[in-house]
Amino acid sequence: MKTRSTNFPRRSRGGSAVLVLLVLLTVMLILIEVNTAALNRLEREVKGLEKEQVQRLNPSAKPPLRPGQTATNRPASR
Repeated sequence: MKTRSTNFPRRSRGGSAVLVLLVLLTVMLILIEVNTAALNRLEREVKGLEKEQVQRLNPSAKPPLRPGQTATNRPASR
């Protein structure tokens, strides 16, 4: 015959397993968030480096025209 006292250790192990899984899930979500932020930061840095290299390797290229500006009324560069 089973008594109630024999069921308590089993329930506490089940509860601790759920707690461990929740902690692991929380840690995984934090790591995903940190990695996403780092990836976004690196993406911005690569875009900036790419822009610098394009300007450095193609110095004859003129900057794009502003809205309403035509090639004939572009101010002279100094």
